[in-house]
Amino acid sequence: MVQKGCAVRTRANLPTIRVAIWLCVASWPAHALAQAIVPALTATATVLDEFGDGGAVAESPAEAPPAGPTLFWGAWVGVLGLDIAAEDPAEDVLALRNRLDLDVKHPLPGGLQVRLSARMLHRAQVGHQGAITKPAFAADLPDLGMRYDLDSQLRFANLQWSADWGRLTVGRDTVNWGALELQSALRFLHPMDLSNGLVGSLGNAEESPLLPSWLLRLERPLGPGQLDVVFLPFFDQHRFSPFATDAAFVRPGQGPELSGSLAVLLRRLDLRLDRQLSQALMSALRPASDTPLDGTPAARWRTTLGQFDVALVAAWAWDRLPELHLDQDLLLLLSRTADAGFDTAKLASMFADPAVAAAAERAKGKTVADLAEATWRRRGIVGVEAQGELAQGWMARGELAWSHQRVFMDTGFRPLLSPLAQGGVGLERNWGDRAAAVVEFSGQWAYLVPKDTELMLAAALQWQVGGGLLVRWGEADAWSAQLGGYYGVTLRDWAVAPRVAWQLGDRWQATVGAVVADGPTNSMGGWFGADDQVLFEARRTF
Repeated sequence: MVQKGCAVRTRANLPTIRVAIWLCVASWPAHALAQAIVPALTATATVLDEFGDGGAVAESPAEAPPAGPTLFWGAWVGVLGLDIAAEDPAEDVLALRNRLDLDVKHPLPGGLQVRLSARMLHRAQVGHQGAITKPAFAADLPDLGMRYDLDSQLRFANLQWSADWGRLTVGRDTVNWGALELQSALRFLHPMDLSNGLVGSLGNAEESPLLPSWLLRLERPLGPGQLDVVFLPFFDQHRFSPFATDAAFVRPGQGPELSGSLAVLLRRLDLRLDRQLSQALMSALRPASDTPLDGTPAARWRTTLGQFDVALVAAWAWDRLPELHLDQDLLLLLSRTADAGFDTAKLASMFADPAVAAAAERAKGKTVADLAEATWRRRGIVGVEAQGELAQGWMARGELAWSHQRVFMDTGFRPLLSPLAQGGVGLERNWGDRAAAVVEFSGQWAYLVPKDTELMLAAALQWQVGGGLLVRWGEADAWSAQLGGYYGVTLRDWAVAPRVAWQLGDRWQATVGAVVADGPTNSMGGWFGADDQVLFEARRTF
């Protein structure tokens, strides 16, 4: 989740440079939104099998697994999405996504266990025809209204050694800390997959947005509790599609004063290379870490106090949003050039403006590093989490966390640094296996940001409430209905995702659902407001 130097040469490189700027800024708010909403659909239906993508880990050292047969699991998921609010000519009106997951886990003698997991993704999105507002469903590959890509991923690839002293994991895995289900301040170790935006994340309620990372992990008893020590040697960015409407900052009314024509141009580029381009652009902005010497150490110690499980967490991690400084002359030239288009008379008039002429003169000879300067910063994080059963069927959760600094962006794209305090409480109610509900209230306070400063998709003091509901019925609970969402008390934004699923035997599941979000332009709900869709999903496990 970038431009050029002078006015004449700017147009040739405009898409590449502009996108890099928007990408690195988009990564933080999308991450926050996915954490706020996605788990709302899964928390009330937590079925953590041995292949769950949520990264659930036993809180006590597992016994050494005996040597036995290989455990194999696979699934194909196909989703058809129809846009229910595609009034913008650059928006998609139809999306087809296919995903194939393969997972193999094999126990070995001596308490060893190996796991390999891979994924293939295919996406095709169709938008409007050219500059015409009517939908265009013709899949003409050269047409800019057609967006498609194919990607393969190595997800889990690790070796675990379990014994009386604890458990050691080496390789690609996930660490799922934090007590809150909706927006945990302590679920910060891994990047998130936002490549399909809000719709893609909520299209499959069983899918965790957390991406496995290379790590070294030790779990063992310590005193009256359990110690979990993790080291991540490399820094990984979030995954997202830079030009897709559901994951792009480039749209009218957000960020600096860019014209609507420029926003439409950048959002309608061919997406066949968008995953590779995303990685290349982030590399151009000098990622925070390329070696294990810049890795992330983190630790968590859990114990039991009465009926509550309490854990202390500490980490020295990288902020996934860089402190970004943009060239103001470049922004001025881009805005004016986009307004003029290819009209030579308008271009001549534009450069007759003394301010534009001066900006063009200053921009001559500037390098990419001059146009966008990214400074990656560390975050020292400490926190405490607690959860426990209050009574039969009632579960309470709470978290407090503090970061010594966090990068924010105001609506003029100026970076701001501030310590950040976060907290939240939640309550879950279960009625056997047939129904469950969860509600959580969370907030954050960037107390060195002036109170009246308008931030990009956030507020200096921000509160929100979220919830989820699950109901099962029918023979063998073949039918299920879910409803998840949130409301931003501070920013007055919201998102909701209803979903009804039907289990057809042991292998097939059919689902129909919707994702709807809205809110002010500088809010998370408003950012995803153009991404409303009705979803039809088929799932086959084997």
